[in-house]
Amino acid sequence: MATVQSPPDLSLTSPLPVKQDTNDLDLVALTMAALRFVSPWSVDTPTKWSTRIVPGTPEAKDRVITLAEVSLHDTPKDCWVVIYDRIYDITDFLDEHPGGDDIMLEYAGRDASTAFRSSGHSILATKALDRFLIGELPLQERMYRRPGGIRLSDIPE
Repeated sequence: MATVQSPPDLSLTSPLPVKQDTNDLDLVALTMAALRFVSPWSVDTPTKWSTRIVPGTPEAKDRVITLAEVSLHDTPKDCWVVIYDRIYDITDFLDEHPGGDDIMLEYAGRDASTAFRSSGHSILATKALDRFLIGELPLQERMYRRPGGIRLSDIPE
């Protein structure tokens, strides 16, 4: 006949203080133990724009904005688009656009370069974009304004 052996009683010390009369953990002790591993003051948080970006200002040309940040601005009250690797805040222009705001909202928060080019915008319309400029994509996310990128002769400098 086979005999069943039970494991010996081991008494290991807990790194967290446990009340002796119950098996409940002290939540404060648990929180303090977790903070020893990850200090909330040492975690880097992504930079958010502290002030609203004013379109068309000289500082706007120096701002670098990622596609991930652009994708967060896709509503009629906050509408950004990317055209030729530059980011434009077209929120105030939605009502003025001759083709209506529907087509512009279709590309809100995304790259609209192909739609802009294929709709036959004039040189004047391309130059008018400057008043909505708020930044430029980082070099690794660009398609047009980078070495070895797509070559177009008529994109604005």
